[in-house]
Amino acid sequence: MLMDLLVSLGIIALLSTIAIPYLKKYQPNLKLNATARDLTTDLRYAQQLTITEQKVYQVVFDIINDTYQIQKVDTATTTIKIVTFDPEISIKEITDLTDYKIIFNYYGGVSEAGQIILTNINNIDAIINIKPSGYIQLQ
Repeated sequence: MLMDLLVSLGIIALLSTIAIPYLKKYQPNLKLNATARDLTTDLRYAQQLTITEQKVYQVVFDIINDTYQIQKVDTATTTIKIVTFDPEISIKEITDLTDYKIIFNYYGGVSEAGQIILTNINNIDAIINIKPSGYIQLQ
């Protein structure tokens, strides 16, 4: 009985020793996927606010500090939400967006189409495409 318990504990310890390094290696990829999904959701949120309220909303990226803000543009610009990426995730590149802004119009379209590329410490990328119609696609 005691021998069975010791063998079981030994097997659990062995499996844990093998599995933990693999999980630590895979964790940055999970964080990248979660961050990309959250960013996509926030872009769609800003788009929906623009359509619903008939007020211009924009998402402004700070590539130096790896943050973005959702802002309402009215007589004064109001920040709705600020997001800072996990230290293991950074903005690799933003293409075709003037001043790193996505500005939504009243119909849900954008002023400029572009692409946001996020990367993690394993050099794995997540790409978010923004089409002129306002379609937001996570690759």
